[in-house]
Amino acid sequence: MATKKIIAICQSGGDFVTNKDGSLSYTGGDAYAIDIDEEIQLQDFKNEVAEMFSCSVGNMTIKYFLPGNKKTLITISKDKDLQRMVSFVGDSGSVDVFILSEEAAARNVSNMPASR
Repeated sequence: MATKKIIAICQSGGDFVTNKDGSLSYTGGDAYAIDIDEEIQLQDFKNEVAEMFSCSVGNMTIKYFLPGNKKTLITISKDKDLQRMVSFVGDSGSVDVFILSEEAAARNVSNMPASR
């Protein structure tokens, strides 16, 4: 049986904004797309993401939205969470994954114009 593959659109360095209806959207930052399957291990996923965004694995937090729910971010902290994400995404074929790290936050602050 073939394993299910999805496209993970990994985003980092932006900000979450609360919309009028209470849903969240993400603006700014960088985005990369990678394909993942149900068999990927969290450590392998983190290593690939860390390389893409030039950040360390140690202080990385990974979150995503369930399909149809833009109000609650789901945290991925173990292999089973990552496998569930692939399963939950279903036939949509892609998921927005948000990479939160101290390095990304520091890059955003250092790139902001100084106020006078």
